[in-house]
Amino acid sequence: MALRRIFPLFCALFLAANAYGASKTKEVEIPRSVYKDIYKYYVVEESKKNTNFILTYKRLSYDTMLYGKVEINCPSKVIRSLGTSIKSVKAINSDTQTQWAQARIGSIESDMITYVCR
Repeated sequence: MALRRIFPLFCALFLAANAYGASKTKEVEIPRSVYKDIYKYYVVEESKKNTNFILTYKRLSYDTMLYGKVEINCPSKVIRSLGTSIKSVKAINSDTQTQWAQARIGSIESDMITYVCR
C-alpha cells in the first residue's frame, strides 16, 4: 500500500528535477534586423577586454552548425573575425584574424555590434 503512494510522488519529483535542470541554457539569441536570413545566431560566451568585447557565437541552420569568435570595438563600431569552427567552441583557430571593418547595415555583424554595444 505504501509503495503505491510513494512511487507516483517519487516519479513526479524525478521529472520535476530533470525539467528544472534541462531548461537552464546560457545561449541567448541575437535579435536580427533582417528577417530573410535562414540562420539563427546565439551568443555562447561574452567577455570584455578594455573597450573591446570578445563574442563567441553559434550559427544554426536547418542542417549545419558553425561556431565563431569575433572582437568588437564599441566606441568605433568596428568588428573583426577571430576564427570559426564546425566542431566546437574549443576548436576555433584564432590564428586567422581578419582586419577591422565597418559592418553593413542589416548584416549579422551589425546586429552583433548592436547587441553588444547597448
